[in-house]
Amino acid sequence: MRSKGWMIAMILLLFMGIGATLGVMEWKKTHAAFLNSHARLILGDAEIGDEGEPFVDDTGIYLPYGLVQKHMGEDIFLSEDRKRVFIPLMGKETQLEDARLTEMIQDNGIIINIPVKNLEGEIYIPIELLQKIYGFQVSISGNGKAVFVDAFTEKQLWGVVVADQARLTPKPTPYSLALERLHKDSQVRILAEGEGWVRVRSEAGNIGYLNKQQVLAKDEVQIVDFQLNQRREDFRPEGKKINLAWEYVHEKSPKLTGEERIEALDVIAPTWFSVADEEGTVLNKADRRYVEEAHKKGYQVWALVENSFNPDLTTKILNNKALRSKVIGQLVFYASLYNLDGINVDFENMYYGDQAAFVAFMEELKDQIKLQNLVLSVDVTVPSSSERWSKVYDRKALADIVDYVAIMTYDEHWGSSPVSGSVASIGWVERGIQRSLELIPEEKVLMGLPFYTRVWREFKDENGKNRVESKAISMVRAREIILEKKADVRWDEKAGQYFAQYEENGDQYKIWLEDPRSIALKASLVGKYRLAGTAAWRRGFEDEAVWPVLQDMIKQGRDHKELVFHNPF
Repeated sequence: MRSKGWMIAMILLLFMGIGATLGVMEWKKTHAAFLNSHARLILGDAEIGDEGEPFVDDTGIYLPYGLVQKHMGEDIFLSEDRKRVFIPLMGKETQLEDARLTEMIQDNGIIINIPVKNLEGEIYIPIELLQKIYGFQVSISGNGKAVFVDAFTEKQLWGVVVADQARLTPKPTPYSLALERLHKDSQVRILAEGEGWVRVRSEAGNIGYLNKQQVLAKDEVQIVDFQLNQRREDFRPEGKKINLAWEYVHEKSPKLTGEERIEALDVIAPTWFSVADEEGTVLNKADRRYVEEAHKKGYQVWALVENSFNPDLTTKILNNKALRSKVIGQLVFYASLYNLDGINVDFENMYYGDQAAFVAFMEELKDQIKLQNLVLSVDVTVPSSSERWSKVYDRKALADIVDYVAIMTYDEHWGSSPVSGSVASIGWVERGIQRSLELIPEEKVLMGLPFYTRVWREFKDENGKNRVESKAISMVRAREIILEKKADVRWDEKAGQYFAQYEENGDQYKIWLEDPRSIALKASLVGKYRLAGTAAWRRGFEDEAVWPVLQDMIKQGRDHKELVFHNPF
């Protein structure tokens, strides 16, 4: 009888164990703590699980638009094309670098916009950018599977687990199944206290109860930090010349993470901002991670703002002080939000009658961004007879306002030119610099360098008339075409470039190449005229071999005649 009873007890225990195991397995399938394939959202002291999940990748933390609008910012709204969200700044507590900037933002009713991520039709917002606007702190758990959002105004009490393998349970009873076992010295946020129990949030994001004796309250923290950024340190080239390169951005900025630092490069100017409508909206394509990576590599970031090259739109903005202030207010805020080092203004194709209004805009912009200690630069064409493309720039007045003037010494023969020719022959570039220096101090001039060229096609149309068309291509692509087509190549002494020519289907093709040798010849003008440095259009179009040339000539001061160049063909 005793042995039979023992066997029956063991069988009962076995079945009970199997049942309990199956129950726990089923519970694990449904409980949020075990849904490890997705990030969870913990909003203060509650998990938000039925309104969409966070999305986390190497560019940041994103939350669904609807969830953000409901829980954080009711005034946020989505653009019609669903590519960005607009955020009114009126009434927000965000503090900029200077109290006068904060006041200006409020007085002008500034509304900013930030790009969003579209994931299979669901709109996600980069939530980290909104922290100082809506007053919350966002963080992610150590295991990367929980996102925490804590309001600035919350009292935060933190504690340390003093017992090893402390059981965190969903109910304040020792008979509840453990959500998690906490190691000794692990940190928890204390959410509430009761009779013998404390309700806590673990580092993994689980919310439950611990025996009060297992937790030692440590710190009470009040996080209230609406300061968006700090005034920048002075940009000090220390008498050295600088190299800037524009970064063309269509919608998304390239990733700098895997790139080696370019020793010759000092400043990147991404094309992030565009004055887009008559209300003064500045469309924003900026990327905080890009700025962070650029800074790690030692680059300054001077974000470019352009005027859509629309003279009618531009004249409405420039001749309306309220609209000018709205544009400037947005730029000021973006500079803080993305931690920019400077603003590069690239307004082109303007009415000649707006010359003075453009100067006024630049003066007002300078007054504001100098409170942030940003670098201000402006892009101008070489002096010519064109009213819209050249005479509209009062170069002397602009030079008195800005830190640098980038002279666009390229497009000698532009895309729709009626004749084939060089983008920037050495004589044309030098004459452009000479005329510019009559109005602009040499120490403020950045000489434009073309990291591109054009392949020209000369042909006869259906009526037998001679026609010309061209396409802008990179240095590398130009060399590939020449090798593919077995083109004839010779050095054009007058242009200071290699010239290539070939025939295909009865049409003539011509390329005036840019390569390390032609770039070195142009760069020699920086030393000759004691200029501040260079500004290249555009990064990504260059032959990598141009960077050692610029390092030698612009940074080390070597003469181009000291360098050795081999015929690449």
